[in-house]
Amino acid sequence: MDIKLLEDFVCLANLQNFTAAARERRVTQSAFSRRIKALEEWLGTVLINRERTSFELTPQGLLFVAEAEAILRRLFNAREAVRALGSSGES
Repeated sequence: MDIKLLEDFVCLANLQNFTAAARERRVTQSAFSRRIKALEEWLGTVLINRERTSFELTPQGLLFVAEAEAILRRLFNAREAVRALGSSGES
């Protein structure tokens, strides 16, 4: 799984707009939509209710956005910890 898919989904959930999220992530809207669809396919569930005119996460999307944020936070914290250890000169 590509970490960018998690970042894309969190961005979309925060902005609640595909166009704005695609712009924020610096990709075309069609590419962004494909990436969100790829995440849904990987998870095996729908995250966005596309039948509504206003933006709405499905119950699965609401659950997953919290998990995705936690995963990203832990991943970036681990990266910083490893970098700090490496820069301290310890072997």
